[in-house]
Amino acid sequence: MSQPQAHGSPEVAAEQSRTGAPTDSRKAAVTHSGGPLLILGGAGTGKTRVLADRFAWLVTQGMAPEEILVLVFSPPAADALRESLEADLGPPGGDLSVTTFPDFCASLLREEALEAGVDPFAVPVTPADRLAMLLERIDELPLSRHDLRGNPSALLGSIVSRIDRLKAELVTAADYEAYAQGLVAQAEREPGDTAAAAREREFAAIYSAHERMLAEAGVLDSGDLVLHAFRLLREKPEVRARVVARYAHVLVDDLQDTSFAQLLLLRLLAGRHGALTAAGDDDQAIHRFRAAATKNLTEFTAHWPEATVVRLEESLRSGERILVAAEVVVAPLGDRLAKRLQARPEAEPGEVAFWRCASERAQAQAVAADVERLIAREAVAAEDVCVLVRSVRGEGQAVAVALEERAVPHAVIGAAAFYQRAEVRDLLAWLRLLTDPADASAVVRALSRPPIDLRSVDLARVTQIARRRKLDMVSALRAALESPQVPPEARERIETFLALYRGAAAALDSSRPDLYVHRLIERLGLRRQLLFAASAEVAERLLNLAKFAELAAAYARRSPQATAREFARSIAAVAEAGLREEEVAVAERPRGVRVMSMHAAKGLEFDHVYVLGLIASRMPGPRRRALDPIPDALIRETLPPDSREAHAAEMRRLLHVAMTRARRRLVLAYPELTDRGTAQQPSPFAEEARAAVAGEWEERTEELFGPAETLPSTFRLLRDELLTTVSQVGGRLGELRFDTDLDVSHAVVRYLEVLKLASLMERARTGQPVSDALAEVNQRLLQAATSEQREIFESSALDEYLLDAERDEKLRQRAVTARGEPSLEAFLPRRGDGLLLSASDIQTYLTCPLKYKFARVFRIPSEPTLNQRFGILVHQVLERYHGG
Repeated sequence: MSQPQAHGSPEVAAEQSRTGAPTDSRKAAVTHSGGPLLILGGAGTGKTRVLADRFAWLVTQGMAPEEILVLVFSPPAADALRESLEADLGPPGGDLSVTTFPDFCASLLREEALEAGVDPFAVPVTPADRLAMLLERIDELPLSRHDLRGNPSALLGSIVSRIDRLKAELVTAADYEAYAQGLVAQAEREPGDTAAAAREREFAAIYSAHERMLAEAGVLDSGDLVLHAFRLLREKPEVRARVVARYAHVLVDDLQDTSFAQLLLLRLLAGRHGALTAAGDDDQAIHRFRAAATKNLTEFTAHWPEATVVRLEESLRSGERILVAAEVVVAPLGDRLAKRLQARPEAEPGEVAFWRCASERAQAQAVAADVERLIAREAVAAEDVCVLVRSVRGEGQAVAVALEERAVPHAVIGAAAFYQRAEVRDLLAWLRLLTDPADASAVVRALSRPPIDLRSVDLARVTQIARRRKLDMVSALRAALESPQVPPEARERIETFLALYRGAAAALDSSRPDLYVHRLIERLGLRRQLLFAASAEVAERLLNLAKFAELAAAYARRSPQATAREFARSIAAVAEAGLREEEVAVAERPRGVRVMSMHAAKGLEFDHVYVLGLIASRMPGPRRRALDPIPDALIRETLPPDSREAHAAEMRRLLHVAMTRARRRLVLAYPELTDRGTAQQPSPFAEEARAAVAGEWEERTEELFGPAETLPSTFRLLRDELLTTVSQVGGRLGELRFDTDLDVSHAVVRYLEVLKLASLMERARTGQPVSDALAEVNQRLLQAATSEQREIFESSALDEYLLDAERDEKLRQRAVTARGEPSLEAFLPRRGDGLLLSASDIQTYLTCPLKYKFARVFRIPSEPTLNQRFGILVHQVLERYHGG
């Protein structure tokens, strides 16, 4: 998704400065005046910016802004492009129609509900909502041929994903039922796989049950929105005529990733006259079904033969060296459209580095150390750095831990990343144990984290009691109060836990989800612990708690009769299945280094990019055939075969996307050993990139100790080395050697260095820096040394190492202090060049600036008052009455 940056941000300012005077191709695309237009451009060539400029140009030609429909891939991209257009055009005379395909379809169905035959008040639901719905009514699903053992959330999550893929291909439940019946009939006539046919028939029944449940709840999923809108425009010519007449022009971004259903809808919207401009890049097609990268782009010109194609081939983002490395990765693709990505003549070439890391931990540590160097020594903003991985849950967490060790601000981004954050896991643990006291892992986490903080040894005693007496963990805690093995302090903590548990459990079935979560956060003190701190990390944690509370409020709005228990089960299932929850109203502008998946980075750009985990077994790795693929017989479009070659091509495009996020510097890294100790080889794609730029693999080893342990870790290493040295020298004393005295001197010097470190550690505890204490300590130690030992001692590199480490630590602390209070620029309610403040905003600030900061700047919600709840209800009624 070519996600544009909002105007006013440093990224957009940089892009505008890079753009300069428009090239001939950009000018031709912006001012094109006849028939359909396809803008074909590589990564960083400014396709989205050209669409925005074309919108503005169309307005200057007499079109009203509300007559131009803009369709983009994601809601964040829509928000950013809308802000960009508002900044370009000034306050618009009407609403700008900048939206995604599902949101446009939802609006269309509300307006044409009678013609479409749908409920005008039908609420769009997310995959997470549907998973919760299926879990709540799992007894109604025919699942005898689907394995539910162990993890029903994962199975039902895969079923939801498969249904989404089917709807993207315009395959309805009735279509699948007819297909499955045909398989069963064929298996009865001819010898065949009757079990597979029966399983497909069972899935058809699950699909039908899923649709029935949605209808009973009065909701529509995103696939339904597009499907109903497509049918409405195809089957009702008078409605299609009204809609086509409403929009004088349609602009589409990321055409290459548009689904089959969306593409057919787009053709109906544009009509035969083709008042349409679309932008795309087949090299960045990473979301299309079966990696059909060029299909949408080639079919555009096939459907509109008179279309004009404009190629953008000058990158406004990356240097030539980065582009050469990225280009060679996709060059072998056979179906690639002709274009060549090149840098601007005046652009710096950029830097490409290749790291061979000893292990996955070494890989994470190397990235953290390098990022810290950039921030502390080169004054690089943390927000200009990105770390890309295949799996946020796996490699992403290792990188997050390494960054945490060095106090580098960071944000882990992804579908499952939110539920991996410590404060969210704490809250989830309480919700899980309240709904299921037998959930031992949830109880253990709640006990070991604030506000309980039960010691590990006492926790071990409780788990032993649970195992021996075959009790759930909560019952074992009650039994532990009577055990003489549990000390008084531990009993107090257990009693605190049980008191919290009893109070929270009593309200679980009688409270609204939003109120319950607010009160649980307050009772546990999760927000209170962080409230008056000012660091960026603390602000991020407060925002995460706020987002969790808003998820509960959104659930309550969708299901007004739902209890806190139902929400707890739903959110636990969503977290377990790794589905993306609904994007909520809490601002999520990541601050610090971003750690995200390669897929999630599409449309973004950074000065420094690290692409990790480039091993042959993952990039490309083996093709994993889906357990329940979409049958070829139901696919209505021409697609490439589901083959190993298609998988490799998809991986090449994914790596190309990751590499072209970099503006100034790109690092490609791989670990020689996985966490399981398996030896790995570098990805052949990384090797191709290395050969193209004549790069060399740089070795990165694992740090035994963290960055905050310079003196203690060095002391331990030298102490252990001294023991080895003493043993070796002692064993050689009886030998007839001419250098025995030198061996002894080296051993003595090593001992003096250990004494030096011990002395420096003691002085460090009193606050004396190494640089101040070093000269005096050296002078005292050398008083007892011989001239030979003094020479060896003074030639040692230990002092230089210790001073460099202290200097790095000072730089680190200075950088941390400088970024301690996060910039609030991104949170300000800007409208154009001014601020948009309500009367209540001003009154809140005059009453209490700190309250304004948390409520209006960080936008951390508090429990709504009765008047606020009534106001929200009135707003919702009016919104539905007026069609959204």
